[in-house]
Amino acid sequence: MSEALDTTVRYTGKHTAVIVVTGDVDLHTAPVLRAEALTAMTQGARHLVLDMAEVDFVDSTGLSTLIVLLHAAQEAGGSLRVGSVPERLVRMVTMTGIAELLPVHDTVAEALAALDVAEGADDAGKEGVGGAADEGVVVSATASAGRGVEVSATASAGRGAEVSDVSATASAAPGVDDAVGGTGPSR
Repeated sequence: MSEALDTTVRYTGKHTAVIVVTGDVDLHTAPVLRAEALTAMTQGARHLVLDMAEVDFVDSTGLSTLIVLLHAAQEAGGSLRVGSVPERLVRMVTMTGIAELLPVHDTVAEALAALDVAEGADDAGKEGVGGAADEGVVVSATASAGRGVEVSATASAGRGAEVSDVSATASAAPGVDDAVGGTGPSR
C-alpha cells in the first residue's frame, strides 16, 4: 500500500468526466477519490469514468468507495464506469460481485463509447463544462494519506471555458467527515 493517491479529472463532455486514478485506493486514500469524484459531479459531470490503469491495490474501503460513487452518480441521474482496470483488480471486482453493478471496460475509450450508446446523444457533442466547445477542462490533484489529507488541485481550460482557482481538502482520519470546498469551472 502506498501513502499517496493522485487523481486527474478531465471533463470530456457536457455531463461527463474521466478521473485518472494513480496509486492505491485504500483506507487512507479512498476519501480523496470520493472527494474528487463528488466535486466533479458538483461541477456538472453526472457520468463518471474511472481510469484505473495505474492503480496497484484496492482494499475493501476502496471497493466500498466505488459503490458509494456508483450510488451518488445514479442519484444524480448519471452513471459510473471503470476502464483500463488491471487484470488482478478485474478478478477482485468480479469475485466480490461488484462487476454485476459496475460496468468494467478494457479501456477508457470503450467505457466512454458504451456511455454514449447507453445514454444516447446526451454527451455526444464535445461541449465542455462551461457550455462552449473546448478541448476539455483538466483538474489534477495529489494527496498524501494521513491525518488531514491536503488536496491541492490545478486546473486548465480549453477554448470557451473559464476556470477559477480549484482547491479541496479531505480528511482521511477514520470517523472524520470529508470537507470539500473551492470553486471549479464556471458555468
